[in-house]
Parts: sequence; structure tokens; C-alpha cells
Amino acid sequence: MSFSVSGIDHVEVYVRDIARAADWYSRALGLKEMARWDPEPAMIGAGTTKLALFRGKSATSNSGGELHISAGWRRVAWAVDRAGFQAAQKHLAALGVRFSGPQDHSRSQSIYFADPDGNPLEITWYV
Repeated sequence: MSFSVSGIDHVEVYVRDIARAADWYSRALGLKEMARWDPEPAMIGAGTTKLALFRGKSATSNSGGELHISAGWRRVAWAVDRAGFQAAQKHLAALGVRFSGPQDHSRSQSIYFADPDGNPLEITWYV
């Protein structure tokens, strides 16, 4: 192979209201705005991983044509350490965010929840 990727730059997320979603992700996960195009997307993230918030299914491809969004992606999982895993559960509960779990996957543990638009999310840590 002539190249290899270094990681995920961003995941596109479709939301009803970009400002509302950015605020929720800031409060729930501590994500910060990193860039913004006019009118969209807003790029929010932590470290080198970002979410690109688009309104509805309004994104277009580089060629200007409509994108065909696949149902192939299921959720975005965020990594934390053990202390962060415990803190995340308390933090989400205090915000009134309902989650399921923790679920023991033997090598890792995860909790599952959704953003206000129903996009599935996970917080996981490796034992």
C-alpha cells in the first residue's frame, strides 16, 4: 500500500439546528467549535477528532451534486479513561441525558445514548 491514514478527521452529523446541536455537544461532551463554513458545516471536536454539523440532509458533494447518505454508519464512539468513564455517566445523568449501560464487552465498557436529534453515541474505555 502506498499510504496509510493517520486517524479520523471528522464525521458528518445531520441535525435540525446547528447552533442548538453545537451547544448540546459542548455541554454533554465538552466539544469545542474548531471551524465554520458559511453557512455550514460547523466543525466541533476534541483533540484531532471533529464532527461536521450539517442542517438536515443539506450537504452537497464537492462536485456540487447531492450526496446520497447511506444507512451504513451506526454511531460515533468517544474514548475516555476509567475516571472519565465514571465522570461521563455522572455528567450525562446530571444533564438529564438518558443512557444505557454500562455494558461490559470484556476488554472494554461502554454507555450508549443519543443526541437531541437521535444520532447514536457511545462513550467507551478499554480495561
